[in-house]
Order: sequence, then structure tokens, then C-alpha cells
Amino acid sequence: MRIGVIGAGIAGSLLAWRLSSQVAVDLITGPPGTDATAASGGGVRGFETHPLQRRLAIDSLTELLGTLHDQATYTETGCTYLLPEYDGLAAAVAEVEHAHPGSTAVLDRTELRHRGWHGLPEGTVGVCEQRAGFIDPDRLRHTVVRRLAAGRTSRVLTGPVLRLLPQPDGSVACRLPGRTELYDAVVVATGSWTPTFLAENQLSDHTKTKAIQIAVYTVAGDLPTMFVDETSDLYGRPTADGRLLLGVDTQRWSVPPGSSAPIPDLVAQTVRIAAERLPHLELSAPDHLVSAADCYADPPVLTLWPVPGGTHRLYTFTGGSGGSVKTALAASRAAASELLATGGTSNSTSRTENKRMTITERGMHQQQRTTPRYHTVGIGAGPSNLSLAALYKNVTSERLALFDSRPGTGWHTPLLYPGVRMQTGWMKDLVSLVDPRHELTFLNYLVTSGRLYALINSQFDSLPRIEYERYLTWATEQLGVVRFGSQVDSISITDEGFEISVDGVPTAVSEHLVLGLGTRAVRPAYLGGLPAERAFIADDLGQRLATLDRTAPTAVVGGGQTGLESVLRLLGAGFTDIRWIGRNQWFRSIDDSPMANELYRPSHIQYLQGLNRGMRRQMIDDSRYSGDAITPGGLRALYQANYDGFLSLGQFPVTLLPGRDVRTSDLLSDGNIRLCCSTTTLPEEHVVRQLIVAAGREHVAAPFDDDLRERIETDDDGQILVESDYSVRWKGMNGHKIFTFNASRYSHGLTNAGLTQLPVRAAIVLNSMFEREIYPISDDVCAVHW
Repeated sequence: MRIGVIGAGIAGSLLAWRLSSQVAVDLITGPPGTDATAASGGGVRGFETHPLQRRLAIDSLTELLGTLHDQATYTETGCTYLLPEYDGLAAAVAEVEHAHPGSTAVLDRTELRHRGWHGLPEGTVGVCEQRAGFIDPDRLRHTVVRRLAAGRTSRVLTGPVLRLLPQPDGSVACRLPGRTELYDAVVVATGSWTPTFLAENQLSDHTKTKAIQIAVYTVAGDLPTMFVDETSDLYGRPTADGRLLLGVDTQRWSVPPGSSAPIPDLVAQTVRIAAERLPHLELSAPDHLVSAADCYADPPVLTLWPVPGGTHRLYTFTGGSGGSVKTALAASRAAASELLATGGTSNSTSRTENKRMTITERGMHQQQRTTPRYHTVGIGAGPSNLSLAALYKNVTSERLALFDSRPGTGWHTPLLYPGVRMQTGWMKDLVSLVDPRHELTFLNYLVTSGRLYALINSQFDSLPRIEYERYLTWATEQLGVVRFGSQVDSISITDEGFEISVDGVPTAVSEHLVLGLGTRAVRPAYLGGLPAERAFIADDLGQRLATLDRTAPTAVVGGGQTGLESVLRLLGAGFTDIRWIGRNQWFRSIDDSPMANELYRPSHIQYLQGLNRGMRRQMIDDSRYSGDAITPGGLRALYQANYDGFLSLGQFPVTLLPGRDVRTSDLLSDGNIRLCCSTTTLPEEHVVRQLIVAAGREHVAAPFDDDLRERIETDDDGQILVESDYSVRWKGMNGHKIFTFNASRYSHGLTNAGLTQLPVRAAIVLNSMFEREIYPISDDVCAVHW
């Protein structure tokens, strides 16, 4: 497959880059002159009022902060988004906060006035984000173009394209100065030139151009955060050299592409509005003025969109507002996945397009939609399925897709505190145990990201969990097979295979299915009826921390690793009265001895398969504290910090209370919370002001429809029966296999849900799926004879 991308702005460049890891791609430069990328202010944030735009912005910001902040020259300023309050605002803000805990808050008009905002209409609120700022989109664009020019499967060709020539077989020829290139699919990402370019080729389009103008001012007075003021159409951000970039929405449509003529009186209008909203600022005359044109669509979402008018494989990739800088990372990944999934056929619509069709032309395009077909579909994009996808890509050309409900990459994101460490060594990554020469090893991640020596010299005993999440984000980016924001609500079996539905719409059909659904936090019954702002699960601690009273008695319930991490975070935030309550008779640390580690070898998994179910369960329960326990270094850190607190306060800030099982709770008349615990002797009561619960996690059930669910075979406890190759036993499989990770504890032992055997599990699945030994699993050099 060969794809041509016309237009080397931020959108086109990123799309070509995403595609280049999978197919041959040419990036064809557009007309010369200043484009929207060069003129863009480069603002990036998570909050947007349009739900699809918001999802893309959140996902893009997550990737930017994870792996691309240096290449894009990310500068954090924070952002204030001023707008009238509306139904659904709280849920929208919660989306941003879920992705970036502790970053987002909503301020009323009084609080905004304290921050320097004046003249705001009644009902105005401000969505304030800490993790927001600006990038240099031109630098990111040039970095990507250089990579494409040096790539093995990519080229950068000098344009512009003189003529598009759709062929009878659906391919498209592009006539360039002195040459003609033929492509299986062509994407037009020419920004403001798109309407004119398509019209010149007798093709229709849904976009239109709009004038943009920004100016940079020297300022006397404290600079605001980056901001968008919907109540006045004013927007701006600080610059890296301490000045202020300002602009006003022009509402001037259908301007010529490449337009750079200044708009009369717009500077005076900008200064006037700024004086009303931010009167403490004193603006100079503009130091620098940029006028350009941008391309917009309705709704303003950057997405792949088939060009109407035939069977040709021709698309546009434009239509977002403001140059789409804030959404281009996620949008380009989604567009590349859609092109690769459909093979470039234009009678298939992406999920973003389905959303757009609810606003325009739904009926016409709905009739054209076909369901993409894959060899394998994975539900969930956690470490287990990422490991499978990584090994899969190197051994077969068959198509695989992973569907994940999260808006973007992340792994236990709400629990990623500074100082939190992994319980698994770095060599046990996605691939190394079965394919150490694979390009997605953790070591290659360190080398390619430039952080190898910094990590080595930091001499960590255990890897920071945040680093592991960034490794997963990097690997996800390289794979390009994950469909984020895809909540799978139904899986059924048809004559064609498994049918996967997202938001009620059939989205994929596959030969085989792999479940990597992971877990979710347990919410015990005693949390019900307690005030949510003071009694919540550990996943919400990052969001709630700033509102808690640091001197009030605070209980953490749960004696596992998450409980310890919650205690450490409270202690680091200055809390002085923490009660750590655990059910077991002591807070157990992991047995990391050589003998304990023998339980995490392929030879032990194989040994377990030969035992009867009762004996296997007993052995696994007996050895659970080799993995289901606390990192020893974490306990040491707690004890040392607790003693430091004792030296400063004259008392220990953390009281450890093992052997207590919280059964019920009461909200007292004074607002305090009473916890009623059973112990080995007499019942106890503990009165606290605040409660964080880390009571473990439970498996997420697969969304099988009723017919498929009835076919799944279960044991006496109602648990899915899992074979030695991680396949699920079910009736009427007819060659279609279901595999499951993280749901076979009592068949495969403690490695079932952990990270230690990720590639081994994935290799066993691949060997079974393709019915041959693709990856040999050898573990013969073992001193232990089970």
C-alpha cells in the first residue's frame, strides 16, 4: 500500500509520520508562503466545549507531555477558558481531570476577578488548567519532515500538486512538476488551500476559510495564563520572552488562501477588549503582527473525511479550528489507524466521522459504511495487549486492532505519584523475554528518548512507575493500532467471526478475540452515604488532595501497595494525622527472594497445568505474597519519612493499624466519619475526618452479548475456564478463538495479572493463534524441580 499526503503543515506532516511505520508514504509539500502552522500561536490544552474536539485535545496533550515535549518545545503557562456555564460542563471538566489529575478547576466570576478578570457577564465561569501552555508547531513540523525525509519507507516530495487524477480502480495519480506519482490513497491536508485546491480539480468539499490575525505586545503588568474568552472572542498567551500574544476571533469567512493582508481596526479592537477584561495590563503598540487564513469545518474537528464524488480513495484531513495544533497529535493517529484499517477504501467511515454524521448527512453516508475486518481484535490497550501487538507486528502481515475506552494513553494514571516505584524489573518489558532484539524493548526506549544515562546514573532500585507509563505511551505510538475513545459495548459471534460494537455501532469483525480488560477499583459498601469530597477511593486522591484538611485525622483503608502509595502521598503533602488501616495482621512486603522468583517462570506455569484444580488453587493461595504485597523499598521509605516526622512534630504522623477489617461506617453529627472494625479480639471504632479507600481491584467483565455469554464455559465458581494457551473454552467456536489475559489466576498462577511474564503470555497466545511455534518458550535451565 502506498499513500500520498498533500500538504506539509502540522496536520499533514504528523499524519505522514504516523503512516510511515506501516506503509510507504510520500509527503508532498504544498504552495509556498506562510501557512496556518507557521502563523499559529501553538496553544495546547485539554478542555474544549465540543466533545470530540475535547477528546482529541486531551489525548494530544497526554502524548505531548509523555514523549514529545522536547521536540515540540512545550512551555507550560496554564490556561483559563472563560465561558457561560452550561449543562454538561462538570462532566467535560472531569474528562480533563481524569487524564491529568490535579490539573483542572472551575472558578466562578468572583474568583476570576481576584485573578485580574473584569467586565465578565453574569454566569461566566473559568475552566483553569495547570497542564496547558504552548508549543512551537513549526519546529515540531520541521522535526517530523526531517524524519520522513530520512525514512526507509517515506519520502518528502517537492510540490505543489498540479493535478489530481482519480483512476478507474480507485487509486489516485498526482501530477507534480516534472513527474506523476500513483497512490493507493491520497489525503489532502492543505489547510486553507483545501477548498480552492479541490475546486480546481472539479471536486467538492465541506470546509471554508477564515481570516486569523494575532499580534505580540510588550506588556507592563503581570502576564495572565494562556486564555480563551468566549464572552468577548479575545484569546492570548504569554510568549517565551515575556511578552503577550493576543488575537480576536475575526468572523471573516471565505478569505483567499495564503491571505496575509492585515485587517483594518482589528488591532484597536483587540487592545480595547483587553483593556476591559484585563485592565491591569498596559499594552504597547504591536511589536509583531501576523495575518493568515485557516480552514474550518462544522463541527470544528480535525478528522479524515472522504471527498464525495466517486469511488476514488481520496480524503481531506483538515477542518479543525486554529490550525488544529492542540488536536493534531491524536487526530493524526486516529486518521492513520483509519486508513490502515480500511486499506484506503473510501466507503468506510471513522468513528469521528460517525459523530459528524449525526449533524450532517448521516443517512447518505450510513448506507455506504462497511465494517472493517481484522485477523485479531483486542479489547483493552493495557500492557498485556500491547505486548501481544508488539510481538504480532513482527511475525505476520495480518491486521490487528486494539479498542480502548480511555481517551488516550495511560496506565493507572490516577495513581502515578512522584516517588511511586514499580514492582517489576525493567528487563521484564513488553518484548525482551522472548525477543530481546525487538525495537520496542525498554532499553531502546531509553536510547531513542535520550534518557539512558540519566536513568542509569540515578541508580534506582526500582523503576519509577511514571517512567514505565511513558514507555507504554512510546510503544503505543510506535504500534499505531490502538483505537482510543472506543467503548466496546457488545461482542457477538456471527458467521463472519466476532462482531465488535462501539457505542451501538458495529465497528470491527475479527477471526480471533483477545481480552485484556484489566481491573477497576473496588468501592466497598461502607463508602455509600459518606460525603464524596471527604470519602473516596484512592484513584480520586490526586483530584481531591488540594481540598483536604492536612491537620484533620485521615484514614487510609487498604494494606496493599496502593494503600502504601496513598499514605506516602499524604505524608509528602504535609498531612500530620494519618491512620493506615489494613485487614491482615501485618503490612506484608513482597518476598523477592530467588526462590520466590522461581514462581514467575514459564517452567512453573507449565507445572501448574498438570495439577488438579483444587491443588492448584491451594498452591497459588499459599504463594500469593510473593506478588500480592508491598514493595519493600516503599515500606522503608514510609518508616524513614514517618521517623523524620516524629523528629519534627514530636509524634508519628502515620499510625499503622494492621489486623483491622472495616465493616461499616457512620457519618456523625459533627461531620466526622466513624469506622467500625472487626479485630482478632474486640471490635474497634476509629473517628476520622477524611477517608481514602484502597480496597483492591476487581476484574472487568467482557461485554459479551447474551448468546455468546451462554456459550462460555465456566467452573463451579462461575469463573471462565481458561486453557493452558490462555484460550477460553466455549461452545461452537468453529475456528474462532477467544484468549484472555488477567483472568486465569487459578489456572496460570500469579503471573496471570502481573507484568513479569507479559511477552511469554503473548508468545503462547500467538503460537496457539497461528497453530505453529512462532516463538519458542524455553525454560530448561532450572535448578528447581517442581
